[in-house]
Amino acid sequence: MMGMVWKTGETPSEKARLRVVYALMATAFCLPLNIFAMEFCFVIAVVLAAYYSWKYDVRSVSWIGVFLPAGLFAGISLISLLGSPQALFGLGFYAFTVLQYILMYILLILFVRTASERHLVIVCLLISAAGTALYGIYPYSHMLTLHEAEWVDNSAFPLLKRRMYSTLYNPNLYSAFLLMMMGGTASMSIWTRHRWHRIGYAALFAALGLCLILTYSRGAWLSVAALVFFFGLVWDKRLWLLFLLIPPFLLFYHGGVTDRLLSIFYHSEADTSVSMRLDMWYSAVEMIIEHPLLGVGWGAFKFVYPVYNELIQEAGITIFHAHNMFLNIWAETGVLGFVSFFCFFYGNAYYGWKLLKMPQVHTFDRSAAMMMIAAVVSQTICGFSDYDLFSTQISLTFWLICGIFANAYIEYKKSLRNNSQ
Repeated sequence: MMGMVWKTGETPSEKARLRVVYALMATAFCLPLNIFAMEFCFVIAVVLAAYYSWKYDVRSVSWIGVFLPAGLFAGISLISLLGSPQALFGLGFYAFTVLQYILMYILLILFVRTASERHLVIVCLLISAAGTALYGIYPYSHMLTLHEAEWVDNSAFPLLKRRMYSTLYNPNLYSAFLLMMMGGTASMSIWTRHRWHRIGYAALFAALGLCLILTYSRGAWLSVAALVFFFGLVWDKRLWLLFLLIPPFLLFYHGGVTDRLLSIFYHSEADTSVSMRLDMWYSAVEMIIEHPLLGVGWGAFKFVYPVYNELIQEAGITIFHAHNMFLNIWAETGVLGFVSFFCFFYGNAYYGWKLLKMPQVHTFDRSAAMMMIAAVVSQTICGFSDYDLFSTQISLTFWLICGIFANAYIEYKKSLRNNSQ
């Protein structure tokens, strides 16, 4: 792929840098497969990066606009713990989430140097995505899915017997991961110059798409519609013809998929997931009103929510988040945290769009820009009905894509300066 080779480095400093890059590749590969293996690889990457920084000079990079909101979000999330009812837990949760996200972002920007290395990191992630598809399809097709009743509402959807969740053990989280990977495979397929690579990416896209259907995640299906619109806008408007297939599908096919799809447009009293979400959103709004500046504290939603919902308190049920990305971040970090996250989140899409429109951009870097925008689009749609970024694995996947894209954007700006001199 793109003449990619495993390099060993010609100087001690280059060898040390490449060790960090390879540890990041291993982290990317393990990311969706096993969180413990991923953490192990990431700790190695951080240790190797610390050693490199102690012994050699770390390169300076150009400033881009998303750096400031990323730093502000990390700082405000930490400060929000001052108002948390469980500050010690919140500090540990912060280290496991936000601190890791920022470290991943920084390491990718500082230590990955070439388009080939950027490509390798993403390829490692896509290979592991293929692994999750195989791991998900086999037990699903052989009725070996465990805990299937946990994710199925039989009273509302009697035809729905099980949902796929593969290695992420939650169908909604798995669908969020699949969406980002499908955006990546579609982007790579569009911009690659090699026929067999395009075929391989297309085959992977089809496998991931099948898995996405079998998650039965309605928010993810809406995200697919948004992605079709996006790729039609930036690549080929004929993709929009796919929307014409929806009416005949709903007309002639009657099954679990149809029931779930139609339920997007009407509300049944038997569908408890909708009514529960409405209660969570209302409580999140109350938290925002009562704690406007810094919120209730990073990761504190599950501790504060019972105060706003006595029924949950009496039932002894733990609700970890608000099932709405925007309301949850606003409720936990206040308006300051929300604004900084909003600027970082959509700032990546803004710079991705800019890079797509620039001349003489490396083909993979165009793919990275398109993948970045697709990730923002899909997480936006899913974010209205869930908070998938609550998961460390999903958030690290998103921040990894952000880091690779920021690296590509910085290198492009550097090449422009060099050419102008």
